[in-house]
Amino acid sequence: MANKHNEQNRDVWNEIVELHYNHPDYKLNEFLDGWNSLKQIEKDALGDVSGKSLMHLMCQFGMDTLSWARLGADVTGVDISDKSIEFADKLKQAAGIPEAQFIRSDIYDLIGKSDKKFDIIFQSHGTHCWIEDLDKWAEVIAHYLKPGGTFFIVDGHAIADLFLWDDEFTYFHKGPYKESNWNDYCDRSYKVKGESVEWMHKLSDFVNAMVKAGLTVVAMDEYNHSYYDIKGDWVQKGDYWHPPDGATKYPLMFSMKVTK
Repeated sequence: MANKHNEQNRDVWNEIVELHYNHPDYKLNEFLDGWNSLKQIEKDALGDVSGKSLMHLMCQFGMDTLSWARLGADVTGVDISDKSIEFADKLKQAAGIPEAQFIRSDIYDLIGKSDKKFDIIFQSHGTHCWIEDLDKWAEVIAHYLKPGGTFFIVDGHAIADLFLWDDEFTYFHKGPYKESNWNDYCDRSYKVKGESVEWMHKLSDFVNAMVKAGLTVVAMDEYNHSYYDIKGDWVQKGDYWHPPDGATKYPLMFSMKVTK
């Protein structure tokens, strides 16, 4: 059964994915010339992926998915947005990686959409805020991981929202945050027409969901740099971004490594 909030977000991502696909921030031309879009944290955490099966959750149009394929992984990308998957299939052909697989699915409904089990499940930047039920999410991860397999997520830290925005965020908020007419994070002049629905998750929520699913958290880290130019005037250093007045005194990102 379709989840009402997820279907709203599906409409939002169907609206904006083409804008992202063609936006210079995503470096499409550089990717087609051989540039790898993965950042150092995830590459260091997962190491050599040659010959390993890898599922990428909430992959949008699959650039990171295909970057893992270029490093030797047998990849399957998953996203709720129909148009994102259309662009992912287009990109895999343009990149010469036709063997990559992409599945259109809400994560909650993913079990049964693939018969494979995976050595690695990966999820990254700007995704966990779209998940309401972390317990159900963790159950899906547990289902698709092989015994001895690894799940790794690196994403924005909820604490950062308390410092970066004027909204009345609270780290302990449990209900949805609904927003419409917001500025896209790539083309900041574009106002997103659809209403999005997001959730705040404490770090303990992630840990507890994994434990409840029978998985083992083996590492968790926090970072005071960002995966994108949050305010439009941040300074890039390597793969990551910092405010112009220097590093923050609070975390901007976190990562979690989990095994089965």
